[in-house]
Amino acid sequence: MISNIEMFFDFKNSKEYISSYSLEKVDDNKIRIKTTYPKKQELGNFLLDFMNTEFNDHIDFTIFVKDYLFIHLLSLYDNTIVGDMNNYSVVLNREYLQDFIDWIYDELSLDFSMLKIRLEQVFTNSYYKNILNITDILDKDYDIIEDLAEKEHNYSAINTILEENPTLFINYNLNTFFMNNIPENLSANYTFSSDSVENFLYCIVKELISNIKNIKFECCKNCNYWFIHTKNKEQQYCDDLYTDTKTCFEIAKEERDRKNEKDDIFLQKCRKRYKNLHKQISIGASEKVENRFRIFKEEYPVYQKRYKEGLITGEELMDWLEFMRSKK
Repeated sequence: MISNIEMFFDFKNSKEYISSYSLEKVDDNKIRIKTTYPKKQELGNFLLDFMNTEFNDHIDFTIFVKDYLFIHLLSLYDNTIVGDMNNYSVVLNREYLQDFIDWIYDELSLDFSMLKIRLEQVFTNSYYKNILNITDILDKDYDIIEDLAEKEHNYSAINTILEENPTLFINYNLNTFFMNNIPENLSANYTFSSDSVENFLYCIVKELISNIKNIKFECCKNCNYWFIHTKNKEQQYCDDLYTDTKTCFEIAKEERDRKNEKDDIFLQKCRKRYKNLHKQISIGASEKVENRFRIFKEEYPVYQKRYKEGLITGEELMDWLEFMRSKK
């Protein structure tokens, strides 16, 4: 028996529930694996965790498998070991588990890496374009693929991919999935499941783009992790913490501001004026210069922000700078 991966989409509350299990230590040599209540998380988390896993890295691969696919892949490794999945529990020794992990890495790391690339092509609207690049112009399907490549947008390739991989199942027995403890105010009455990780991921993408307005899948240009947002415009950086205190978006904004100051002629002039005043203060300046420097430090951040946001022009910023020269 192959244990299907199963998920419930709760779009009303922006959550997803995915079939889950626990790994508990029995003793120094044995681990108990058993099914548990479905894991509740933000919509799209399973998809993003897949996209942000380096499957050619044994440790990264193992972490993802332990988080999501352990029982599913265990049933592929040894179909005699999986029984009643609604109330499943088995004790395995560590040597068996290590052999299992090594086997699935050898068997599936490349497949998962290729699947990840395929989804990246869907998210960048380049799936058909890549197929066209390796299709002979005399091929009978060349014209069809060319037409699809020209019209590809909004992740349209997922429709074709899903049709070609149809092993999806719908389960209306929520009591079984939620172990007779169904949450209140759910937005649907069925789950999706599949015996294939590939088909399961395609289903997730299809459900997300069909139910969330303006959804976008993008790869952060700072940390290279995929993220989801629903803003109308493209967002190049994610809002996840990159350092202990700053997100990728905040880091990118600071870098952009530094670049603006370095390359912008109006900001350069302001910066030069600041340095001149600061130098005069450092070597001992008159009270008039000290007062001018104090006012400059108070007002410049305000005018700088207005200029960067397009509320005033560079010429207007220079008018303020000129006024500062005679300000008491």
